[in-house]
Amino acid sequence: MKKLTTLAATLLISSSVFAGTQVVHSDKNFSTDAFTNKAAAYEAGFDYVNQLKQLPENKLRHELVLISTTPTKNLKIKDTNVSIEEFAKARGHVEYRAIVNVDYSYKALRSDN
Repeated sequence: MKKLTTLAATLLISSSVFAGTQVVHSDKNFSTDAFTNKAAAYEAGFDYVNQLKQLPENKLRHELVLISTTPTKNLKIKDTNVSIEEFAKARGHVEYRAIVNVDYSYKALRSDN
């Protein structure tokens, strides 16, 4: 009986060792408030990028709304870019907003479910 218990414990430990991790790559878009000129919209977009890059991992996880059924780690912003969207709520009243695209990755335990 002791051999069976030891074998079961060994198999359990071995299976957790081989569970492994996977690297998940994703992206998310954010938009700023409206501005009357492109330059102000670009500034707001790059300011937002700088704020994201300075966040600790736990706060960045919430900002990016990371959803995972397994624990995650090593969340990193890989790339960002800022583009401008031109729009009008009324005829003759053009406004601009920055669209911030954030490419990121993180490690998660591989789930075989």
